[in-house]
Amino acid sequence: MKDGAVKLNLNLPPAADDRAHMRRSIRRLSDFSKTVEFALRQFNTRYGLHLELAPRHLTRAFLEWARAFDEQRELADRDRRDFSHFAAGLMLRSLIRNPSVTPSAERPGPAGSRHEEDALVEFWPEGVFYFEFCITVLDRVLEEQSLEAIELSPQAINLRSWQSFRENVAENPDLAIPFLDLFLGGDPVWDFPTAARFRSALKKQLLPEGLPRPATARPLRPN
Repeated sequence: MKDGAVKLNLNLPPAADDRAHMRRSIRRLSDFSKTVEFALRQFNTRYGLHLELAPRHLTRAFLEWARAFDEQRELADRDRRDFSHFAAGLMLRSLIRNPSVTPSAERPGPAGSRHEEDALVEFWPEGVFYFEFCITVLDRVLEEQSLEAIELSPQAINLRSWQSFRENVAENPDLAIPFLDLFLGGDPVWDFPTAARFRSALKKQLLPEGLPRPATARPLRPN
């Protein structure tokens, strides 16, 4: 994450083997689950929460994400940075669609110093965890490939934007992908969020100019 950005991310453990890379290990269920578990402990400590892991849901989220990733990974070489963003959006969608953490009845406020994002955590702690986890993995993957780091947009810490985010993904989890792009200052694709070929960084290389697209209902945009 670029210097000066809001630190809405987690510190994942270093790879046990210097030859291992996050972009490979995260695609293995055992490593994915261990990384989520590590991140959740850190998140709970930071914000004074007691979110609990739901292992079966987490497994379903992983399998759904891995399948969606593999179906479109042939496009990665077109623009590795943008495809990495897209893959992170797919991961966020799967974690939201398959609720992988659950809040406990006890919801104490964070101890010690307050964080700029505390209002978001109080509003939707599970959603903030999913987002923090996905952008942390994304940032590590970009670093491994010597690609430009992520930088959060103002909307990423705006409560009204998060209210819109939560409302929209409750109706259509696919919209987690463009919301992640919005929060990272990218170019969201609201009409066809799950199709990488319609992303701005890829479509000029993949679609002939003027190719007609099917009509679709446009989802509710964030305020």
